[in-house]
Amino acid sequence: MTETNTEKFLEGFRQWWLNKGHSKRSADSYCSGIRRVNKEFFLPIVNKDLFDGLVDAVAKGCAENFLTALVGTIGEKSRNTTDPTEKKRLQDNVSHLKKFIEYVVALQDDTVAAIDHSETEQLDDSALDSDFEFFDHDTLAGIFSLRIKTQDRMSAGKNVFFPIRILGSLFSTADRYHLDMFIRKGIIASDGNPLYLKRWYDSWVKSIVGRVVFHTTKGDYRLSEIEGLRIMRSTGSVWIVDKEHSRTIPLLSEGEDGLQPMKAKSLKQIHLDHTERMEDLLIRLEPVLTVMRQITDNIKASVKGQTVTVKDKRRNEHKIELDSFRPGTLTLVSGWYCDNVDWDFIAPLLSLVRVELDYIAAATRLTAMSSTDNLKKH
Repeated sequence: MTETNTEKFLEGFRQWWLNKGHSKRSADSYCSGIRRVNKEFFLPIVNKDLFDGLVDAVAKGCAENFLTALVGTIGEKSRNTTDPTEKKRLQDNVSHLKKFIEYVVALQDDTVAAIDHSETEQLDDSALDSDFEFFDHDTLAGIFSLRIKTQDRMSAGKNVFFPIRILGSLFSTADRYHLDMFIRKGIIASDGNPLYLKRWYDSWVKSIVGRVVFHTTKGDYRLSEIEGLRIMRSTGSVWIVDKEHSRTIPLLSEGEDGLQPMKAKSLKQIHLDHTERMEDLLIRLEPVLTVMRQITDNIKASVKGQTVTVKDKRRNEHKIELDSFRPGTLTLVSGWYCDNVDWDFIAPLLSLVRVELDYIAAATRLTAMSSTDNLKKH
């Protein structure tokens, strides 16, 4: 067992659990539970350590699938045992593992969004490979998708939220743990099959990402029309490679004086700019966002008066009021709300809100822009 990886994940999980307002005793119990899952189930089945495998799984963006199979394995064993004590122990293991999966998925989203998954390619014979980064189409789509999935927004008057973290988490949880409840309530697809909300959500995000516009010296291209993107670190020059002709074309950014050569020394310096600010879009569409408004009101009512205690980098504790709804607290609101959501209330709304999300997707126009130009614009 690699102790470094073990402690890295468990300490991160412990802090995440504490930040949700749980006690140190509860955090210790959950961490011990995950250690037992690793020792009793993962090692014997896979013949390798859970925490070592998670390093690659998080980097590749498949941590959820990597862990979810264990839930079924332990759950099946729990259903087949008649010993009440053993059944309770196994059910606790499932509970611990589900929360650990939530943490790892959140960690994965932040990690993949922050880290540039890249490979070097030669632009021409006169340049060094090490000076270039190349991001293929699928890598760009994955990173841009994660950016969209983590960008919560709210209208100027805070009447309507665009709680994309909450919706993404609830869609995923619905498919993993509540399909039977949806079927019992008659919330199913038109063909009578289960309503796989996570699958729909991923497709919804993919459709938005595929329409991201890149301004170039040869005209505009959508992400769906390019093979990838090249960055020259030393100069900050950026090119797209078009699919049709495999041409390397200089990328442009919308500056104060119009289109100008894009300058970015990393993918993190290329932002996705909303042609219409999301806050303004929500106000414009508010008359048709009736379900989103119900969800917004429920979020406000649920977190009213609630606080969580978080620690800063110096380990100092700070009490955060969730109902302040400041941009920096929306992630905390998402975590608390999803932990305490009333599924009888939210289940039918998750099906209905898809129509309104399609309205938002249709109105969304995203353009690649240098971070410098984007910050000047806003």
